[in-house]
Amino acid sequence: MTATRTLSKFWMLTNEFTQNPYPVLEYVRRECPVRELAFPDGGRAFVVTRYEDAKAALADPRLSRDIHVHYRLMSERTGRTMSPPPEEANHLANLEPPRHTPLRRAISFAFTPRRAEALRPRVEEIADGLLDALPTGTGDADLIAGYADPLPVITIAELMGVPADRWPDFLRWSAALRTYSPTDGSGALDRNIRELSSYMSELIARKERERGDDLLSALIHAAPERRLTSTEILSTGFALMTGGNDTTASLVGGVLAALLTHPAERERLMAEPGRWGKSMDELIRYVGPISNALQRVTTEPVELGGVTIPAGEVVVICVMSTNRDTGQFPDRPDELDLDRPKPAHLSFGHGIHYCSGAHLAKVITEIAARRLFERFPDARLAVDPARLEYQQNVVVRPLKALPVLLRP
Repeated sequence: MTATRTLSKFWMLTNEFTQNPYPVLEYVRRECPVRELAFPDGGRAFVVTRYEDAKAALADPRLSRDIHVHYRLMSERTGRTMSPPPEEANHLANLEPPRHTPLRRAISFAFTPRRAEALRPRVEEIADGLLDALPTGTGDADLIAGYADPLPVITIAELMGVPADRWPDFLRWSAALRTYSPTDGSGALDRNIRELSSYMSELIARKERERGDDLLSALIHAAPERRLTSTEILSTGFALMTGGNDTTASLVGGVLAALLTHPAERERLMAEPGRWGKSMDELIRYVGPISNALQRVTTEPVELGGVTIPAGEVVVICVMSTNRDTGQFPDRPDELDLDRPKPAHLSFGHGIHYCSGAHLAKVITEIAARRLFERFPDARLAVDPARLEYQQNVVVRPLKALPVLLRP
């Protein structure tokens, strides 16, 4: 007999869902794979939960990522005119062709897997420095606050050529941007955004005069046909500070938790270092660091999963649901299997909005896990795994804390 559930109209926004979404998502995939979700402000979205529907939606040009389309919809729903800030309005994740195309070309040329691989020694040094600062012997160490969160922030700051004495500011700004909302009236948030924008503008101007071996310099001094405007480079920096940091921090924390609770898989990876690269996609699929892809808006009616979604509607593509879909992963999708053939997850997207920083995120995550367990092979959770809690977030799925016991 098929189990039945009664779901709230806010079903994806509850704390119960945040802490354990997979039973609900399994039910929704089976019974109503494209389901409405109500928002507290009176708006709604259509949530796509099956792999094939999600993959099609991610590549469908009728589902727009253009931030101006989103703000027009918000303006209509709230009755007041809202416009995106320039820092958010000029990077490729928030644009569609034709503006998206030259930006994608420029970013792809500068932000290559080769550049990410060249960062390995520095990422290892940064990871080692953070591990040095963790408490050992007595008391708990929080691997989120002390390791998973700062590691990508510092790495991305280094990638952009930010000097080390400004890294504390970047950690503060990153935390503030994580709470960004168009309707947020927080003066502190606005101040942090202005500070980051001012500093990034100064940094871009400095690198226009003095070229360095970093991503910003590569964008600034690109060939004319790939050159971005200062506003586009500033906006790209903001995208790295928000999407890049949050996504990778969620991934690092999730993978560390998975390996702490799967000792056999951890021992196998540590004994066979060559397996890290082959196993990373399965770890990402299992962990599900991305709850939902960035929201889309339909520019005309679209049929997905047997449901016709009208024009002018928000569409939420539930990536973590697709990663457990038996239609794509028929063999024990709720288990971590390092030998799983072709774990082609959608955590980094699909189509023209596939994440440009995917390779760097994998590099950072691999190094974070490997260095931790090299240094502390007997690391173990300080709490029952059932007591680990997740933060509520519509895009990423970060742990609130990851308390561990580390023996020196």
